[in-house]
Amino acid sequence: MSTLKNNTFIVILAVVLPGLADSTTAQAAQQLKIHPHEAADECNPDISQIRVTVNGVSFGGMLTVGLYDDPNHFLMRHGRKRHIRVPATGEQHLVCMNLDRHGTYAVSVYHDKDADRKLKRQQNMMPGEPFGLSNNPEPVMGYPKFSDSAFNTRGFGADITINLRQP
Repeated sequence: MSTLKNNTFIVILAVVLPGLADSTTAQAAQQLKIHPHEAADECNPDISQIRVTVNGVSFGGMLTVGLYDDPNHFLMRHGRKRHIRVPATGEQHLVCMNLDRHGTYAVSVYHDKDADRKLKRQQNMMPGEPFGLSNNPEPVMGYPKFSDSAFNTRGFGADITINLRQP
């Protein structure tokens, strides 16, 4: 089967046989070598979490979600409070992260289409793979600002939506 047919089959399984779809997602995570510390938390609206809905995902590869709480290290690998990887198996994904404390955060997401764990860059250093930030700020020349993507959490956390931008 071609990749498109395989992914379409997975989506059909997700609708018809939800339990089997969970095992298929687990198999995809294993094939992509997603490590246990990179796994998303189980979504639960009754606990303090950041729940990220990601729109505009295509099939294949993986989504990488980064959580930041330090404006001075925004979008830097060593500045991530947490990073999560999930198989890209549908047009929309819900990724959840439990919070240990409330505060001001920003989230970045990119669709690593070839699952090489690296964000491709264009010659002008802009992302070469679908990319998005919390609050969906308009693209600017240069590095995005933490303040444009920042949001506060309280109570049961925060629900945010990120629309991926195509390169």
